[in-house]
Amino acid sequence: MFIPDSDHLTSSATSSPHGRTRRAAAAICRLCGRLRYELAPAAATVGMTCLGWLHHLAGVNTASYIGYGLGIAATSALTAGGLKFKSAPAASIGMVGTGSLINTTIGAATGPSVPSLIASGVVTLAAYATYLPWLIKTRHDRINLQIKAAKTGPLPDGMGVNVGMPGVMGDTEEETALRRALVALGTPAVDVSRLRFSDTGWHAVVTLPPGKNTSAEAIKARRQQLEANLGLPGKLHLAEGAQANELLVFMQTFDPLAETVPWPGPSIPSIEQPLPIGVYPDGTETFLDLVAGHVLIAGGTDMGKSTVINCIIGNLVACADAEILGIDMKPGALELGPWRRNMLALADGADAARQVLTMFKAEMHRRGKYLASLRGPNGEPVRKWTSEHGPYWVLVIDELAELLRQAPDVAAELVTINQVARAMGMRVISATQSPSEQAFGGKGTDARQQYSTRIGLPMFEPEPINMVFGRGAYGQGWRLDWLYLPGKYMVMSRRYTTPREGRGYYVSDADIVAVSTEHARYDETLVQEARPHPEPDPEPPRPPGGGGPRGGRPTLRAVPTFPDGSRIPDNRLPLWQALEKAGPEGLTKPEAVRHGICNHHTSIAPYLAQWAAQGWVEEDGKRDRAIVYVLTAAQHSPAPEAPATDEENPACPASL
Repeated sequence: MFIPDSDHLTSSATSSPHGRTRRAAAAICRLCGRLRYELAPAAATVGMTCLGWLHHLAGVNTASYIGYGLGIAATSALTAGGLKFKSAPAASIGMVGTGSLINTTIGAATGPSVPSLIASGVVTLAAYATYLPWLIKTRHDRINLQIKAAKTGPLPDGMGVNVGMPGVMGDTEEETALRRALVALGTPAVDVSRLRFSDTGWHAVVTLPPGKNTSAEAIKARRQQLEANLGLPGKLHLAEGAQANELLVFMQTFDPLAETVPWPGPSIPSIEQPLPIGVYPDGTETFLDLVAGHVLIAGGTDMGKSTVINCIIGNLVACADAEILGIDMKPGALELGPWRRNMLALADGADAARQVLTMFKAEMHRRGKYLASLRGPNGEPVRKWTSEHGPYWVLVIDELAELLRQAPDVAAELVTINQVARAMGMRVISATQSPSEQAFGGKGTDARQQYSTRIGLPMFEPEPINMVFGRGAYGQGWRLDWLYLPGKYMVMSRRYTTPREGRGYYVSDADIVAVSTEHARYDETLVQEARPHPEPDPEPPRPPGGGGPRGGRPTLRAVPTFPDGSRIPDNRLPLWQALEKAGPEGLTKPEAVRHGICNHHTSIAPYLAQWAAQGWVEEDGKRDRAIVYVLTAAQHSPAPEAPATDEENPACPASL
């Protein structure tokens, strides 16, 4: 449910005693204006009493008393005539006049005194006894007439009516405009309650009538028409209320976040502390809990994704218990490149991204074995990584959708990392401007569920908004299309469960250079050149947390790849290596079974058929009535893979 902000960034002018007095007086005036019909009898009685006291102070003579008497006699006669001839208006006017004149006469005769106050109270009660039933009946008749008109004469879509009708009135200018705008839509309000004003605008709760197309969801779909009907300055926001027939209306007339908010610099010494990324309109900061899980950042082009990423990295580089790895799919790593001296590894293309992911996955397995060897004080197993075990690893992926377009073979590894790595103190921060099913793993593997924190920046279509925040989020108030400035966001996490608009800190290029230089750990080279590993089948990578300020960047070993550069999956690697080893002699399916490559020849048939279609394998006759497959692919260059560090991290020993 959308909850409008009623506060703003506090300033000294608005917090002064004079400012508070002015706001209190304005609130009292608005309340009196809202209740003007209900307060009318009391105001009239008090006014007549005060006039009587004023007359007493000026002096009352015999002629004045005669005048009062004649007035009372005339109004009494009018009352009697109205009752006799059954004229309700005449009788009502006569009774009101008689009571007012009696009250004024007593006030003029006695001045400010107890008898005058008693007379004023009696007249006030009598006035309300006559006035309130008429007021209630009039209002109910007006509302029933509007509801009946909406039911019996529905308006065609997009066609308004004259909204200037004098019969539809509210207690304030805003309520009147809102009621008339809803009538123009063909959905007159049953009630407009809780109308509140703040320094950012005003908001109200509208109770909608029964009927067709009168639900809050239907009104939200016609927001633009309602905003046009209102004719008031500001930006209109709508959301569903607590009840199905309640509509929350918020008109924002002032935006305290219209100006950019400068980044104050790194503010946390540990990744286990909440990380600030921006502010809300009331001045409170927005925090990310990276220890809680992975982070997804999504938004349109030039809408502030890089600013949020830079703010996160700028805080992490100052954390001694965090190591940062990066994948930037822009050639040259234009977005993450300025932080390369603070990153354990940085990839700027598909091949280098495979290296970083393999390195990340190897570290995940290494840490899992390390945690399995640990025990608590009472012998209980340790299942959660903390900074005592070693630094957290944070993988930042800029342009996730582009990575999966250029290297679709890494989708499965990303899904595995998202599902498993969190327990090993490894986090993924993914940013994309094209949220889609393919970007989150394809059909059947929706990786969005693994992102416990989701940051949405301005987007202008319902589909990508629902793709980021979940099905139905657009209708529940997660309206990223309302965020009209770059850097504005909505955050969904365990900490923030309702839609709320904020704005991220702006990290300038000068800030990046200063912070990166101050907290530099490495040189400016990207991932190092690959070298063949000395062992044909090396042991799993050794200590968790390899590299870092003391260990330096890891050395990478080769990953077998297909001729087109894509990585050879582990389940196909033995068959490919057997074909390479067989050379011109080739390999048959029965021979593959005898060599233990597969349990049955049908399990490798799809691979051989696919490679033959690619032109990498050819059928070269038969041997023992079985087709011989010969590898004919051109020599390919392997890509570097996982780190093979020689130093032992004292926080996580290599011997398990």
